[in-house]
Amino acid sequence: MEDKILTLIDKFYDNPEGVAKNFGGPEQFIRFILSKGNPEKYYLDPKNQFFFDEGLQDLLIWEQYQAAPDKFEYFKHFISTFLESDLVVQNDRIIWLTDKDDLLMAFDDRGRDGTARNAAETVFNEDFNEHFNDVISDFYDDCIETLNDNNKSLLANKIVSELPPLTSENIEQTSFLEELWEIEGQPETLSITSENVTELLEDEKTTKYIINNFFPDLRSDMENAYWNAFNTAYENELSKNVYGGLEGFFGDSGKMVNVGTNRAGNDIWTYVIDVTNTFDYLFREYFMNWRNNYNSIEYYGSFEEMLKELFNDGLDRIDFRIPDYPDFDDVKDAYNEYVEI
Repeated sequence: MEDKILTLIDKFYDNPEGVAKNFGGPEQFIRFILSKGNPEKYYLDPKNQFFFDEGLQDLLIWEQYQAAPDKFEYFKHFISTFLESDLVVQNDRIIWLTDKDDLLMAFDDRGRDGTARNAAETVFNEDFNEHFNDVISDFYDDCIETLNDNNKSLLANKIVSELPPLTSENIEQTSFLEELWEIEGQPETLSITSENVTELLEDEKTTKYIINNFFPDLRSDMENAYWNAFNTAYENELSKNVYGGLEGFFGDSGKMVNVGTNRAGNDIWTYVIDVTNTFDYLFREYFMNWRNNYNSIEYYGSFEEMLKELFNDGLDRIDFRIPDYPDFDDVKDAYNEYVEI
Protein backbone atom coordinates (compact mmCIF):
# COMPACT_ATOMS: atom_id res chain seq x y z
CA MET A 1 0.00 0.00 0.00
CA GLU A 2 2.73 2.46 0.95
CA ASP A 3 4.59 1.90 -2.33
CA LYS A 4 1.42 2.64 -4.29
CA ILE A 5 0.85 5.85 -2.31
CA LEU A 6 4.39 7.05 -2.94
CA THR A 7 4.12 6.23 -6.64
CA LEU A 8 0.88 8.17 -6.92
CA ILE A 9 2.47 11.12 -5.14
CA ASP A 10 5.39 11.10 -7.58
CA LYS A 11 2.94 11.20 -10.48
CA PHE A 12 1.19 14.12 -8.82
CA TYR A 13 4.46 16.01 -8.58
CA ASP A 14 5.15 15.37 -12.26
CA ASN A 15 1.66 16.21 -13.48
CA PRO A 16 -0.36 17.91 -10.72
CA GLU A 17 -3.22 19.09 -12.89
CA GLY A 18 -3.65 15.76 -14.65
CA VAL A 19 -3.57 13.63 -11.51
CA ALA A 20 -5.69 16.03 -9.49
CA LYS A 21 -8.25 16.14 -12.29
CA ASN A 22 -8.76 12.39 -11.97
CA PHE A 23 -9.70 12.92 -8.33
CA GLY A 24 -11.87 15.97 -8.87
CA GLY A 25 -9.23 18.54 -7.87
CA PRO A 26 -6.17 18.95 -5.62
CA GLU A 27 -8.25 18.99 -2.44
CA GLN A 28 -9.78 15.60 -3.21
CA PHE A 29 -6.40 14.17 -4.17
CA ILE A 30 -4.78 15.34 -0.94
CA ARG A 31 -7.70 14.01 1.11
CA PHE A 32 -7.40 10.68 -0.64
CA ILE A 33 -3.70 10.41 0.17
CA LEU A 34 -4.28 11.42 3.77
CA SER A 35 -7.04 8.84 4.12
CA LYS A 36 -4.65 6.07 3.19
CA GLY A 37 -1.74 4.71 5.13
CA ASN A 38 -0.51 5.77 8.56
CA PRO A 39 -1.95 9.17 9.56
CA GLU A 40 1.12 9.77 11.71
CA LYS A 41 3.34 9.70 8.62
CA TYR A 42 3.54 12.75 6.43
CA TYR A 43 3.59 11.36 2.91
CA LEU A 44 2.95 14.84 1.63
CA ASP A 45 5.42 17.37 2.96
CA PRO A 46 4.20 20.97 2.94
CA LYS A 47 7.83 22.10 3.04
CA ASN A 48 8.33 20.54 -0.36
CA GLN A 49 8.97 23.39 -2.80
CA PHE A 50 6.34 21.92 -5.07
CA PHE A 51 3.45 22.88 -2.78
CA PHE A 52 4.81 26.38 -2.30
CA ASP A 53 5.25 26.91 -6.03
CA GLU A 54 1.80 25.52 -6.84
CA GLY A 55 0.08 27.60 -4.16
CA LEU A 56 -1.05 24.43 -2.39
CA GLN A 57 0.97 24.70 0.80
CA ASP A 58 -1.81 26.14 2.96
CA LEU A 59 -4.32 23.68 1.49
CA LEU A 60 -2.13 20.72 2.42
CA ILE A 61 -1.62 22.03 5.96
CA TRP A 62 -5.37 22.54 6.37
CA GLU A 63 -6.15 19.03 5.16
CA GLN A 64 -3.40 17.51 7.32
CA TYR A 65 -4.83 19.27 10.35
CA GLN A 66 -8.34 17.97 9.67
CA ALA A 67 -7.06 14.43 9.19
CA ALA A 68 -4.76 14.46 12.24
CA PRO A 69 -6.09 12.25 15.06
CA ASP A 70 -4.22 14.32 17.67
CA LYS A 71 -4.54 18.01 16.90
CA PHE A 72 -2.02 19.16 19.49
CA GLU A 73 0.63 16.76 18.20
CA TYR A 74 0.01 18.16 14.75
CA PHE A 75 0.42 21.71 16.08
CA LYS A 76 3.77 20.76 17.56
CA HIS A 77 4.92 19.45 14.20
CA PHE A 78 3.51 22.48 12.37
CA ILE A 79 5.09 25.00 14.74
CA SER A 80 8.53 23.41 14.57
CA THR A 81 8.27 23.44 10.79
CA PHE A 82 6.89 26.90 10.09
CA LEU A 83 6.64 29.11 13.17
CA GLU A 84 9.65 28.26 15.31
CA SER A 85 11.02 31.80 14.95
CA ASP A 86 8.61 33.10 17.61
CA LEU A 87 6.62 30.11 18.93
CA VAL A 88 7.84 27.37 21.23
CA VAL A 89 6.06 24.41 22.79
CA GLN A 90 6.92 23.91 26.45
CA ASN A 91 5.20 21.40 28.72
CA ASP A 92 2.32 21.08 26.26
CA ARG A 93 1.84 24.83 26.18
CA ILE A 94 2.24 27.01 23.08
CA ILE A 95 4.26 30.09 24.00
CA TRP A 96 4.62 33.19 21.85
CA LEU A 97 7.90 35.05 22.28
CA THR A 98 7.23 38.61 21.25
CA ASP A 99 7.69 42.26 22.05
CA LYS A 100 5.13 44.64 23.49
CA ASP A 101 5.45 46.92 20.49
CA ASP A 102 4.52 44.02 18.21
CA LEU A 103 1.39 43.41 20.28
CA LEU A 104 -0.03 46.77 19.27
CA MET A 105 -1.29 45.28 16.01
CA ALA A 106 -3.82 43.25 18.02
CA PHE A 107 -5.57 46.42 19.22
CA ASP A 108 -8.15 48.35 17.25
CA ASP A 109 -6.91 51.66 15.91
CA ARG A 110 -10.13 53.02 14.46
CA GLY A 111 -10.97 56.53 15.56
CA ARG A 112 -8.78 59.47 16.35
CA ASP A 113 -7.12 59.89 19.74
CA GLY A 114 -9.07 57.64 22.06
CA THR A 115 -8.39 54.26 20.49
CA ALA A 116 -7.58 50.93 22.11
CA ARG A 117 -4.24 50.92 20.32
CA ASN A 118 -3.31 54.33 21.69
CA ALA A 119 -4.21 53.12 25.17
CA ALA A 120 -2.11 49.98 24.71
CA GLU A 121 0.85 52.02 23.49
CA THR A 122 0.60 54.24 26.54
CA VAL A 123 0.44 51.26 28.89
CA PHE A 124 3.20 49.24 27.23
CA ASN A 125 5.59 52.19 27.11
CA GLU A 126 4.56 53.33 30.60
CA ASP A 127 4.31 56.74 29.00
CA PHE A 128 1.85 58.15 31.47
CA ASN A 129 1.78 61.87 30.97
CA GLU A 130 -0.59 64.02 32.95
CA HIS A 131 -4.00 62.73 31.91
CA PHE A 132 -5.74 65.23 34.17
CA ASN A 133 -4.41 68.49 35.54
CA ASP A 134 -7.22 70.21 37.42
CA VAL A 135 -8.77 67.27 39.25
CA ILE A 136 -9.88 68.99 42.46
CA SER A 137 -13.25 70.66 42.12
CA ASP A 138 -13.63 71.32 45.85
CA PHE A 139 -10.89 70.82 48.47
CA TYR A 140 -13.29 69.75 51.23
CA ASP A 141 -15.23 67.27 49.11
CA ASP A 142 -12.19 65.78 47.41
CA CYS A 143 -9.43 65.92 50.01
CA ILE A 144 -11.29 65.85 53.35
CA GLU A 145 -14.46 63.86 52.74
CA THR A 146 -12.52 61.26 50.73
CA LEU A 147 -10.29 60.40 53.71
CA ASN A 148 -10.92 57.02 55.30
CA ASP A 149 -11.53 56.67 59.03
CA ASN A 150 -7.86 56.13 59.83
CA ASN A 151 -6.67 59.21 57.96
CA LYS A 152 -9.51 61.32 59.36
CA SER A 153 -8.39 60.28 62.82
CA LEU A 154 -4.81 61.30 61.99
CA LEU A 155 -6.02 64.66 60.72
CA ALA A 156 -8.09 65.19 63.86
CA ASN A 157 -5.12 64.36 66.08
CA LYS A 158 -2.89 66.71 64.10
CA ILE A 159 -5.31 69.60 64.52
CA VAL A 160 -5.71 68.94 68.25
CA SER A 161 -1.98 68.69 68.88
CA GLU A 162 -0.69 71.44 66.56
CA LEU A 163 -3.43 74.06 66.26
CA PRO A 164 -2.72 77.03 68.57
CA PRO A 165 -5.50 78.55 70.66
CA LEU A 166 -7.86 80.54 68.48
CA THR A 167 -8.24 84.25 69.09
CA SER A 168 -11.34 86.37 68.66
CA GLU A 169 -10.16 87.24 65.16
CA ASN A 170 -10.14 83.54 64.29
CA ILE A 171 -13.38 82.75 66.05
CA GLU A 172 -15.41 85.31 64.14
CA GLN A 173 -14.51 83.67 60.82
CA THR A 174 -17.15 80.94 61.03
CA SER A 175 -20.50 80.45 62.76
CA PHE A 176 -19.35 77.05 64.03
CA LEU A 177 -16.43 78.58 65.95
CA GLU A 178 -18.65 81.32 67.32
CA GLU A 179 -21.22 78.76 68.57
CA LEU A 180 -18.46 76.64 70.08
CA TRP A 181 -17.03 79.73 71.77
CA GLU A 182 -20.47 80.47 73.22
CA ILE A 183 -20.82 76.89 74.50
CA GLU A 184 -17.37 77.06 76.09
CA GLY A 185 -18.36 80.16 78.04
CA GLN A 186 -16.77 82.81 75.82
CA PRO A 187 -13.18 82.24 76.94
CA GLU A 188 -10.38 84.61 75.91
CA THR A 189 -9.12 81.99 73.46
CA LEU A 190 -10.74 78.86 72.06
CA SER A 191 -8.94 75.51 72.01
CA ILE A 192 -9.83 72.65 69.72
CA THR A 193 -9.82 69.40 71.67
CA SER A 194 -10.55 65.74 71.09
CA GLU A 195 -14.09 66.44 72.31
CA ASN A 196 -14.95 68.96 69.60
CA VAL A 197 -12.58 68.25 66.69
CA THR A 198 -14.93 65.72 65.10
CA GLU A 199 -17.70 68.31 64.88
CA LEU A 200 -15.21 70.82 63.48
CA LEU A 201 -14.25 68.47 60.64
CA GLU A 202 -17.92 68.01 59.79
CA ASP A 203 -18.23 71.74 59.19
CA GLU A 204 -16.91 72.53 55.72
CA LYS A 205 -16.29 76.25 56.14
CA THR A 206 -14.43 75.83 59.44
CA THR A 207 -12.33 72.97 58.19
CA LYS A 208 -11.26 74.96 55.13
CA TYR A 209 -10.44 77.97 57.29
CA ILE A 210 -8.32 75.96 59.72
CA ILE A 211 -6.44 74.07 57.00
CA ASN A 212 -5.88 77.12 54.79
CA ASN A 213 -4.63 79.38 57.58
CA PHE A 214 -2.82 77.02 59.94
CA PHE A 215 -1.82 74.04 57.79
CA PRO A 216 -1.09 75.37 54.28
CA ASP A 217 1.68 72.84 53.65
CA LEU A 218 -0.65 69.99 54.59
CA ARG A 219 -3.26 71.31 52.15
CA SER A 220 -0.67 71.34 49.35
CA ASP A 221 0.41 67.78 50.23
CA MET A 222 -3.18 66.56 50.27
CA GLU A 223 -3.92 68.15 46.90
CA ASN A 224 -0.81 66.57 45.37
CA ALA A 225 -1.74 63.20 46.82
CA TYR A 226 -5.23 63.49 45.35
CA TRP A 227 -3.85 64.50 41.95
CA ASN A 228 -1.48 61.50 41.97
CA ALA A 229 -4.28 59.19 43.07
CA PHE A 230 -6.65 60.42 40.38
CA ASN A 231 -4.13 59.95 37.57
CA THR A 232 -2.83 56.64 38.93
CA ALA A 233 -6.37 55.28 39.16
CA TYR A 234 -6.92 56.25 35.54
CA GLU A 235 -3.66 54.63 34.46
CA ASN A 236 -4.59 51.45 36.34
CA GLU A 237 -7.97 51.39 34.63
CA LEU A 238 -6.30 51.69 31.24
CA SER A 239 -3.91 48.89 32.17
CA LYS A 240 -6.80 46.64 33.22
CA ASN A 241 -8.49 47.23 29.87
CA VAL A 242 -5.30 46.55 27.90
CA TYR A 243 -4.13 43.43 29.72
CA GLY A 244 -7.69 42.20 30.11
CA GLY A 245 -8.07 42.59 26.36
CA LEU A 246 -4.97 40.47 25.78
CA GLU A 247 -6.26 37.78 28.11
CA GLY A 248 -9.65 37.80 26.46
CA PHE A 249 -8.11 37.47 23.00
CA PHE A 250 -5.20 35.10 23.60
CA GLY A 251 -6.24 33.43 26.84
CA ASP A 252 -3.28 35.00 28.65
CA SER A 253 -2.19 38.57 29.33
CA GLY A 254 1.50 37.69 29.13
CA LYS A 255 4.53 38.67 31.18
CA MET A 256 8.12 39.84 30.80
CA VAL A 257 10.68 37.05 31.10
CA ASN A 258 14.46 37.22 31.42
CA VAL A 259 15.95 35.07 28.65
CA GLY A 260 19.63 35.63 29.37
CA THR A 261 22.28 38.31 29.08
CA ASN A 262 24.07 40.00 26.21
CA ARG A 263 27.81 40.31 25.75
CA ALA A 264 27.90 43.35 27.96
CA GLY A 265 26.29 41.35 30.76
CA ASN A 266 22.97 43.17 30.55
CA ASP A 267 19.75 41.24 31.01
CA ILE A 268 17.72 40.41 27.91
CA TRP A 269 13.97 40.48 28.36
CA THR A 270 11.17 39.31 26.12
CA TYR A 271 7.40 39.28 26.45
CA VAL A 272 5.81 35.84 26.50
CA ILE A 273 2.16 34.95 26.02
CA ASP A 274 0.65 31.51 26.42
CA VAL A 275 -1.52 31.22 23.29
CA THR A 276 -2.46 27.56 23.80
CA ASN A 277 -6.14 28.26 24.38
CA THR A 278 -6.59 30.38 21.29
CA PHE A 279 -4.09 28.84 18.86
CA ASP A 280 -6.54 26.30 17.48
CA TYR A 281 -9.07 29.04 16.71
CA LEU A 282 -6.49 31.28 15.04
CA PHE A 283 -5.05 28.36 13.08
CA ARG A 284 -8.47 27.42 11.74
CA GLU A 285 -9.33 31.03 10.90
CA TYR A 286 -6.15 31.29 8.87
CA PHE A 287 -6.11 27.96 7.04
CA MET A 288 -9.78 27.26 6.43
CA ASN A 289 -9.70 30.24 4.07
CA TRP A 290 -6.50 29.09 2.41
CA ARG A 291 -7.69 30.23 -1.04
CA ASN A 292 -7.88 33.83 0.15
CA ASN A 293 -4.42 33.92 1.75
CA TYR A 294 -2.25 36.44 -0.06
CA ASN A 295 0.84 34.26 0.49
CA SER A 296 1.56 30.79 1.83
CA ILE A 297 2.48 30.40 5.49
CA GLU A 298 6.11 29.76 4.63
CA TYR A 299 6.33 33.25 3.18
CA TYR A 300 5.34 34.74 6.54
CA GLY A 301 7.41 32.40 8.68
CA SER A 302 6.20 33.56 12.09
CA PHE A 303 3.15 33.65 14.29
CA GLU A 304 3.34 37.44 14.32
CA GLU A 305 3.09 37.66 10.54
CA MET A 306 0.34 35.05 10.50
CA LEU A 307 -1.63 37.24 12.91
CA LYS A 308 -1.04 40.32 10.79
CA GLU A 309 -2.50 38.51 7.79
CA LEU A 310 -5.53 37.48 9.84
CA PHE A 311 -6.11 41.04 11.00
CA ASN A 312 -5.67 42.36 7.49
CA ASP A 313 -8.32 39.89 6.37
CA GLY A 314 -10.80 41.25 8.89
CA LEU A 315 -10.26 39.36 12.15
CA ASP A 316 -11.68 41.45 14.99
CA ARG A 317 -9.02 43.21 17.02
CA ILE A 318 -9.07 43.94 20.73
CA ASP A 319 -11.28 46.92 21.42
CA PHE A 320 -12.71 48.58 24.49
CA ARG A 321 -14.20 51.89 25.53
CA ILE A 322 -11.63 54.40 26.73
CA PRO A 323 -12.84 55.64 30.13
CA ASP A 324 -13.46 59.35 30.53
CA TYR A 325 -12.54 59.31 34.21
CA PRO A 326 -11.25 56.76 36.72
CA ASP A 327 -13.55 54.90 39.07
CA PHE A 328 -14.06 56.96 42.24
CA ASP A 329 -13.50 53.99 44.56
CA ASP A 330 -10.09 53.44 42.96
CA VAL A 331 -9.24 57.13 43.39
CA LYS A 332 -10.30 56.96 47.04
CA ASP A 333 -8.21 53.87 47.74
CA ALA A 334 -5.13 55.34 46.09
CA TYR A 335 -5.57 58.72 47.78
CA ASN A 336 -5.73 57.18 51.23
CA GLU A 337 -2.61 55.20 50.44
CA TYR A 338 -0.66 58.22 49.19
CA VAL A 339 -1.73 60.98 51.57
CA GLU A 340 0.56 61.66 54.51
CA ILE A 341 -0.91 63.58 57.42
